[in-house]
Amino acid sequence: MQTIDALADALDGFKGGVVLVSHDSRLISRVCEDEDKSEIWVVQDGTVTFFQGTFAEFKEELKREIKAEVDELS
Repeated sequence: MQTIDALADALDGFKGGVVLVSHDSRLISRVCEDEDKSEIWVVQDGTVTFFQGTFAEFKEELKREIKAEVDELS
């Protein structure tokens, strides 16, 4: 946790551009909490698309999609 916090703090203080690829939702949430300073791009099924919204909104959208797929299989 301390390492993630230290990395997030360093990235927040960095004035240049960064491409962050991570499976750690806590890190992504920390770094992408300011919509004015960050963008979310989703790489899926051979495409790259821009997600307009916060990371929290992206997670909610993903949950809805997964639920719809599960419901479809039931």
